[in-house]
Amino acid sequence: MFARHDLLDRGYACGAIQTTRGCPLNCNFCSVMAFNGAHYRQRAIADVVREFKLIREKHVLVVDDNLIGLDIDEPGIGKRIAAVASRCGLDNLNALFLTPLPGTRLWDQMKSEDRIALVTFPEDWKYYTLTFPVARYKHLSLDGIIAEMISCDRDFYSMPRILRRVWSSLWQRRKPLISLVGNQQKGRHSGSVLSGRKTGA
Repeated sequence: MFARHDLLDRGYACGAIQTTRGCPLNCNFCSVMAFNGAHYRQRAIADVVREFKLIREKHVLVVDDNLIGLDIDEPGIGKRIAAVASRCGLDNLNALFLTPLPGTRLWDQMKSEDRIALVTFPEDWKYYTLTFPVARYKHLSLDGIIAEMISCDRDFYSMPRILRRVWSSLWQRRKPLISLVGNQQKGRHSGSVLSGRKTGA
C-alpha cells in the first residue's frame, strides 16, 4: 500500500517518501517509538521505486528517522555513502555522526562500555549536535571517523559532481538555482564543520 500522493494539492516544492519505520533507540524526547514502534522495518526496494514514480514533485524529501553513519561502519564508509548518493541522483546530502543522547538505550550501552568521550557537562553539551563525534566507535578512531565524514562531503560536493547535478537540474528543468545554492553552501563548509572542536580521544 502506497501513500495517497494523489490526494495532495498541487504546488508543493517537495514531495515526501518514507522507506523505513521504527527506531530502537528510545530517545525520551521522541515520539517515533510511540507512533511507529521499536522494531526497525524496511520497505522492499521495488515498492519504494514504484512509490517514487507516483510522486508528482520533482524534488523529494526522504523523511526516514534512521539515516545516520552507524556503530558498525568501517573505513571507506564515507566514499561509499557519497558514491551511492550520487548514483541515486540525490541533490543534497547531510551525513551525521551516531550520537548517544542521555535517556536513550544507546547512551546506556555506550556508557557501560566506557565509549562516550565527551562527558564534561554542561560544557560538552554544545558538541551533542550530531555533527561532532562524541563517542568512541567500534571500527573507527576519532581521527578516522572525522576523516570519513570529510571524505564523504568532499566527494559528494566536489566541483565536478556539483556541476553534474546543476546540469542535470537544467536538463530536467528542476530549478537548477536551488540545486546550485544548496550545493555551494554545503560544499563551502565541507571539511570545516569540525573546526574548533574539543577532541574526545
